[in-house]
Amino acid sequence: MGLGHRWLSRTAAVTLLVLAGLAVPGGPAPAANADPKFTVDVTGTTVPSGVGKKRIHLRLTNLTDSTPREAIFHVRPDDQDWPDGISLMWPEGGGSGECDGDAAGWYCRIGPNALPELLPAAGGTVDLPFDVNVQENQEPYEGRFSVEAGMAWGDEPMKTAARTSFTLRLVDDPEADLSVVAPDVKQSVRVGAGGRLEPTGTLQPGETGAVRYRIVNQGRKAVGGIKVTLRLPEAVTFTRPPKECAVADDRRSAVCTYDTLALIPAGQDTDPSDGSHSAVELHDLVTVAVATRAPVTLAGGTVQVEGLAAQAQVRSGPARTGLPANAVAVPAADVDDSDNRDGFAVLVAAGGSPGPGDGGGGGGDLPITGPRTGLLAATGLALVAGGGIVVLLARRRRVVVVRGGGATPAA
Repeated sequence: MGLGHRWLSRTAAVTLLVLAGLAVPGGPAPAANADPKFTVDVTGTTVPSGVGKKRIHLRLTNLTDSTPREAIFHVRPDDQDWPDGISLMWPEGGGSGECDGDAAGWYCRIGPNALPELLPAAGGTVDLPFDVNVQENQEPYEGRFSVEAGMAWGDEPMKTAARTSFTLRLVDDPEADLSVVAPDVKQSVRVGAGGRLEPTGTLQPGETGAVRYRIVNQGRKAVGGIKVTLRLPEAVTFTRPPKECAVADDRRSAVCTYDTLALIPAGQDTDPSDGSHSAVELHDLVTVAVATRAPVTLAGGTVQVEGLAAQAQVRSGPARTGLPANAVAVPAADVDDSDNRDGFAVLVAAGGSPGPGDGGGGGGDLPITGPRTGLLAATGLALVAGGGIVVLLARRRRVVVVRGGGATPAA
């Protein structure tokens, strides 16, 4: 993407976090509020040296009973001595909208006219990606960056959370580094030809949806298997669990052991035809109870992953088989386990009504059930104090409008 390379200075490219989704700069500054009604976290901020790029996520959770009309993020460095060898950038094709800023910081806004689907629905969570790029021979490093965020509902003024700092670490650790992202469940599905899932509309009581989650190995060592621990919200049960999964009696939790699912490091995954993979997307079919009162957001779902039986060279070894009955898989070391767990919610629509987050705008009022804390990342860094978003209108250089993978100057 030409975004950072075409208009940001070298210092800005090193120090700014670019977030996916955004809107029109130039609006009024948001009002500070001690109860922001949402939380923000950044996961996966430990990077093993020798890895050229790691995808991390800014995780935004809506704690209210309705979808906001817009959200704003302001990201800026705390460390003035950030090395040139480390940059935090918006990934290719990360989203579209408008951003503005300079070397001192960056702000972005999601709104009705710029990717409203990235706004978290009532009780829901979104994961916004950005990449940590590390040049070769970069020495271990620890530095801090900060995030401020605001959200607005209806005709209310923007509510903001206090500026919170996060630590980026570059460590000399040769182990595997798994991450998982599980989007909220919004659609009903059916199993089509070849076992492919086909969406059939908004998810309603009595219908079946799919919990999808993507697992990536972003470390330096391969893993020879994956263990997945899933927990579903209340009123949601597993429909047809895979044979690798042991499901609890209440059918709301499961432990799935994929003994033969080897994942090589992403940096080694250069040949799509060699049968080796660094990432995999799995799904589990789930059913919403018929008696569920809708519309409702069923919060509290979680998925957690860990690697099994670390292997230095999976490609050169024999094909893995299931473990014998008297054997137990040993967990593999993980460089950064802050991104090994993700939360998700199940959004249930009333019969015949559009589901929240399906491009219908506000999404309506939805009661929230289940523990809200289940939606937070394992690091648990929530923004709960008051504060303000500093909009860089006075020092703005120009606006860049991004559409998919390209960037062009706005008029």
